[in-house]
Amino acid sequence: MADARNPRRMLYLLVVLLAAAAVTVTVVKVRYFGFSLSDRGGFYYQVDGVITLEPQGELPVRISLAVPEPEAGWAFVPEAVEATGFQLTRQDGFPRLVKTLTPPVAIRRVPFRYRLVPAPQRRAEPEKPELPMSPPPLADAAHHAVAELLDRIDPERKLPAAELVPALLHRLSALSPAEKRLLVPNPGADLTVEAAVTVLAQRGIPARIMRGILYDPRRYQQQPTLYLDVWHDDAWHAYRPGAGTLEPPGTFLVLQRRDHSLLEVSGARSSSLLYSVTRVPAGVERLNRIRARIFDDRTLSELSLFSLPAAEQNLFKQLALLPLAILLIVIARNIIGITTMGTFMPVLIAMAFLEMRLLPGIVNFILILTVGLGIRAWLSRLNLLMVPRISAVVVVVILLMQLISVGANLLHIPELVNATCFPIIIIAWTIERASMTWEEDGARNTLKQLGASLGAAAVCYLVLANSYLQYLLYTFAELNLIILGVILLLGTYTGYRLTELTRFEPLVKS
Repeated sequence: MADARNPRRMLYLLVVLLAAAAVTVTVVKVRYFGFSLSDRGGFYYQVDGVITLEPQGELPVRISLAVPEPEAGWAFVPEAVEATGFQLTRQDGFPRLVKTLTPPVAIRRVPFRYRLVPAPQRRAEPEKPELPMSPPPLADAAHHAVAELLDRIDPERKLPAAELVPALLHRLSALSPAEKRLLVPNPGADLTVEAAVTVLAQRGIPARIMRGILYDPRRYQQQPTLYLDVWHDDAWHAYRPGAGTLEPPGTFLVLQRRDHSLLEVSGARSSSLLYSVTRVPAGVERLNRIRARIFDDRTLSELSLFSLPAAEQNLFKQLALLPLAILLIVIARNIIGITTMGTFMPVLIAMAFLEMRLLPGIVNFILILTVGLGIRAWLSRLNLLMVPRISAVVVVVILLMQLISVGANLLHIPELVNATCFPIIIIAWTIERASMTWEEDGARNTLKQLGASLGAAAVCYLVLANSYLQYLLYTFAELNLIILGVILLLGTYTGYRLTELTRFEPLVKS
C-alpha cells in the first residue's frame, strides 16, 4: 500500500511545484517588469523584414528602403534598425534606411527590424491636396476611354466619391490589360490603381498609390499590399484595388504614400521584399534591459520568445493555445467519456477552422467527408491493400478540395474557397478510419463518433480563436505549467465517466 501511495504523493508534489512556479513567474512579470494581464495594456509593434536578392559579380550591393510613413499615435524607432547594419539617412528630403554590402557578396537574404512605439502626441490631420483648376490633359484615345468608363458608372456625374470609388475599382477589375493601358498615360506596375488615379483626376478627386502591410499577426509573412488612397470627406481613405473595399484606419502600416520608391537595390537583381508584424508587450523591453545588466551579454539578455523574428512569434502565438485545447480533449475523453474519431484529430480540424471560420469550416468538412466516404466504400470493392487505398483517398481528397474551391469562387462564396486549409492526411485517415468503424460497429456508432469529433473541434475552435487567451498563454507561457499539472492529475482519475453514469443508470435503479 505504501508503494502505491508514494508515486501518488510525488505526483501531487510535482503538480504543486509546477503551479507555484507558474504563479511566481507571472506575479514577478506583472509587478516588477510592467507586464499586463490585460491584452489592452501597453505594447509596441515589432516589424521584421527580409530583402531577397541575387548579387551581380563583384559589384557592391547598395540597399535603400523607405521608412514607414508617420501614423497618428505611432512613431518609428530606428534603434533596432542599427543592429541589423542599416543606417538612417535622408534622400531627396525623405528618410530612408541604407545598407551597403562590400564585394564579394555571398548573402542572398538581408534581414532588418524596427519598432513602432506609441507616440505622445497625435499627428494632425493632413490638409486637402491641391489640384489643378482643370483635369490633366489626356490623349484622344485615353480621353474617350475615360469618358466611356464614367458613362457606364456615373452617367450624370453626380455620384459621390465614397460610392464612385468602389464602383470604379470593380469595373476596372473586369477590364483587360489592354483596355486599362488606354486609361494610363505612363503604364507602370499596377494598371488597375494607375487607371483609377487617372479616372478620378478627371472627376477632380485627388487619389494616389499607396503601399502598406496589415497589422495582422495571423499573417506570418506578407508582401507590401497596394492600395488606392483617395481624398474625400476631408480625409484620406485606403481602398483595396481588387475588392474595392475600404480598409479601416489603424489596421495597416503605411510604407509608401508618395512618389518615392519603396525599395532601391543596386549591384543585384531579382530583389523582393517580405514583412512580418507582431505585437510585443511593453514589459519585454524592461525585462531585456534588466537581463542585460545582470548577464552583460546580448545573447542571454534576449533569451525569450519575444526575441524571435516576428514571423516565428506569430506562428507560436497560433500554437500558444494548443495545450489548453489538448486539456479540453483530455476532459472530454477521460471525464465526460466522449469518443472522438482519433485522439487529437478535433484539435487539428479546429486549427483548420481558424483559417476558414467555424461555419464554412464545418460545411467543408462535411462535404469532403461525405464524398470521401462514398469513394472509400467504392474502393473497398476493389480489394486494394491499405497503403494504396489510403493513397487513393488522399488523391481524391485533393481533387475534391480543388473542386470545392473552384465552385465556391464561381458562386462568389469566398468563405468556402479556403478548403485547402484542411490537413489532407488527417482528412484521408479520418475517412479511412470512419469506413473501418462503419464496417465493424455500424453506421450509428460511426456517425456518433464523427458528430462528437465535430463538436469537440467546434469547442476547440472557440478556445483557439479567443484573442485574450492567446495573449495570456503566449505572454505568460509559464501558465502552461498549470495546464500540465491538471493533465497529470487527470491521468490519475479512475472513476466513472459522465456518459457511463447515464449508461448504467438502469442497473442502479433496478
